[in-house]
Amino acid sequence: MSPEIYDWEATLHKLVTSSEGDLVGNVDAVDDTNVLVSTEGARTHYRIPKHLVEGFDGHSVSLKVQKRELERFKEDQGEGFGKVK
Repeated sequence: MSPEIYDWEATLHKLVTSSEGDLVGNVDAVDDTNVLVSTEGARTHYRIPKHLVEGFDGHSVSLKVQKRELERFKEDQGEGFGKVK
């Protein structure tokens, strides 16, 4: 995993895994400070701060947090997902 991500656009539509390797979802969008992730079927959406990203290997994004810790980053489907590319 590369700890430094220079092209955040390259992470779009890539898998996201938690620190313990559990599948979280896919990157839907990025903004200046966050990675927007949705689970399969877009049932759950997360706005995860970029500083919590461990790295990106070209295929998947790895987080520094465990899956159970993501609850605090959960948001409603309509909150900003349509506005961010």
